[in-house]
This record gives sequence, structure tokens and C-alpha cells, in this order.
Amino acid sequence: MLTYCTGGIKCEKASAFLLEQGFEDVYQLHGGIIQYGMDVGGEDFEGKCYVFDNRLAVDVNKVNPKVVSTCHVCGTVSDRMVNCANPTCNIHVPICENCGWELEGACSTSCQAHPEKRPYDGTGYYVKKSNGYNPYLGLQRKPNKEKIKNLQHEQDNTCV
Repeated sequence: MLTYCTGGIKCEKASAFLLEQGFEDVYQLHGGIIQYGMDVGGEDFEGKCYVFDNRLAVDVNKVNPKVVSTCHVCGTVSDRMVNCANPTCNIHVPICENCGWELEGACSTSCQAHPEKRPYDGTGYYVKKSNGYNPYLGLQRKPNKEKIKNLQHEQDNTCV
């Protein structure tokens, strides 16, 4: 059994789990499928590799690339991955450029008409609203001076 992922981390966990479950011949593609494409051209990989960032899909095969997906809307051959512009749908599907512009980034006419539809810029990627968390900084908040003052006042007025 061969496991692979985009960067090589998830397949480490998957391989360990499979070995724990009693599988004996478990292998993994070290460095991930993207690194494989960069190192050897990715000749045996068909299609693109779906990723979970603003790239959406990445070419792996630089030698003899093959498109293996079709447009979700019209059925023509297309390897453009798009997040539906309707945030309540947000389906990730291949949509050709023509349908992308015609439906303004939506996956259907009903999603195109949705009142919360996001503006389409041709990429099909929408920046997620952040709560301010940065994994490199950890959890940090600006001190709320008013709240601190109230807590101090409460402590001062507490009988012991």
C-alpha cells in the first residue's frame, strides 16, 4: 500500500495507523506528491493535485500532463478548480473559465442568485475570514483596559 499527500505529513500519520492495524507492506512517498513532481517530473501522475490553499490545484506532471476532470456546469474538459461563490455552498469543483465568468464563480444558477454570493475575480478562491489567530504567534489578544479595570475594581470591593 502506498500513501501520499501534498507535503508528506498526513501520510506519515496514515502510514503509522495502517502499520498499527496490521498492514505489513506500507510505503509512503517521502516529501509528498508535489515534491515528487518537482524531483522527477511526475510522469506517472494524471491530473492535478488538489490542495487546501489559494492555489486550489497544482500541476504535478511536467512531462506529459493529462486533464482528467470536466466542468461541473457544462461538461467540457477543464482542470480549473473553483470554490463556489455562494459561501453557504462553497463546493470545490472544476469549472471552465467560460462558465466561471458566466455564473460569476457560482456552481449553479441558484448559487449565482444567492444574496450572500461573493464577488468573483476569476480565481475561484475566497480568502477566509480570520479570527486573528496566527499559528506562528499563538493565541494573543490585545488587552481590554476597561475589562481589566472592572476586574481590579471587583477584587478591591470583595470582602475576605
